[in-house]
Amino acid sequence: MKRPWAFICASEDASSRALSQYCRRVYELGYVPVCPRLQDGQYLVLDDPAERSSYNAIVRDKLLRCPMLVLCGKETDATTTAQIGLAQKYSRIVTTLEGLTKAVQSGHPLAC
Repeated sequence: MKRPWAFICASEDASSRALSQYCRRVYELGYVPVCPRLQDGQYLVLDDPAERSSYNAIVRDKLLRCPMLVLCGKETDATTTAQIGLAQKYSRIVTTLEGLTKAVQSGHPLAC
């Protein structure tokens, strides 16, 4: 079964543990979670301005390769707002984790 990719969007305050839980839930719903904060934050030094710039470019590239953005958590910040805006600009599906869960449970998973 080919799983569609889902970009995980969460506030900067979200912990690695919370991000891992969000990714697990998205996976259980039938999608491939793409979470740059967990993946790319492992090898990039985000305090270094040049690497932070590279990280931002990687995030943008991954977001644009995903057909869907899933907002996880209840908090939003400037980063989540910018990511949601970019996803909407390029006609990506934008939903919350709760919305994705309801869609899958109702038998109508979001098509990508």
